[in-house]
Amino acid sequence: MDKLASVLHKGRLSRRDALKGAAALGFAGSALSFAGHSGALAEGEDYQIAYLTPGLNAPFWKYLSDGIKQQAAKDSAATGAKITVTDYDSRNSAGTQLQNAQDAITAGVDLIVLSPTDSSSAPTVLELAAENNVPVIIADIGTDEGDYVSFVISSNETGAYDAGKVLMEKMKADGFAGADVLMITISQARLNGQNRTKGITRAVEEGGSKIVQFLQSEDYTRVEAQAQASDLLSANPDAHGFFSQHDEATLGAWAAIEESGRADQIVFTAFDGSPETVELIKQGKVAAASMQQPVLMGRISMEVGLKHLRGEEVEKETEVPTILVTTENVNDLEAQLADTVFPVTGDAGTPTA
Repeated sequence: MDKLASVLHKGRLSRRDALKGAAALGFAGSALSFAGHSGALAEGEDYQIAYLTPGLNAPFWKYLSDGIKQQAAKDSAATGAKITVTDYDSRNSAGTQLQNAQDAITAGVDLIVLSPTDSSSAPTVLELAAENNVPVIIADIGTDEGDYVSFVISSNETGAYDAGKVLMEKMKADGFAGADVLMITISQARLNGQNRTKGITRAVEEGGSKIVQFLQSEDYTRVEAQAQASDLLSANPDAHGFFSQHDEATLGAWAAIEESGRADQIVFTAFDGSPETVELIKQGKVAAASMQQPVLMGRISMEVGLKHLRGEEVEKETEVPTILVTTENVNDLEAQLADTVFPVTGDAGTPTA
């Protein structure tokens, strides 16, 4: 053990290299804990970071990955540290995410940034990471239980409530006060999905309306959402309000609304934001959207993770506010949206695992 201790004493050693050293000396990797590091920052630090994402087919997760990589590049420029971020696309499968976690841990990563496929499957990933002494930052969605370093989350309930208030106001102004509302949601097994539903439901009920039917996304594609919205509209001819909980649902649902010939009879608001959603707002097709700031969330997740690795204290939870974008303020907010919601340019990579 003296040999390994000597190497560690010389400066920051990546968990990957430490595991190799431990194996050479006959020690199991799980016996070593690198959850936090003390001492001065040393040039030549080498950090391997895994980002476990539900599915990069959804723009939100791509934007969050962009933010992680932006912060990694910023830190590297400031400190001289070498920081490598690898995306692991779980393709909306809890089983695939667990396997991705195993693969990342086997590769010797220093930190996992986890966006769970859903809150009920997250504890299994957290348990695996804990058994192998790999710290975890949770970026969005949340977990039912388990140990983690920090949780970065959007103000889901408040954001959905804000967009719901605009929905009710616009429905009243258009002569549809009290009319039924339809909705496409993200998985209700996710804490963020449950909170979005709480927020929109509260706003709709306060406005004297009711969500009469909703469908949950499974593939998170606009093709799926278009089919779901078409079914909802056909089954509910008296509905005049529509709410979607993610961007691909917004884009697919709008296509179905136009196809139905009822575009002038449906008031539409949404949650999340993409350049295409912004265009729909500019055109008056979507009245408002409460937009999360995934790029900012990614930056914060990476910043918190690196602080933890360097032995600094971090907040257990950081709530990132949503931005309510309406037809009235959309032009004023474009610069902010391009910075923290969706990057116009950047070095964001494609998934490598």
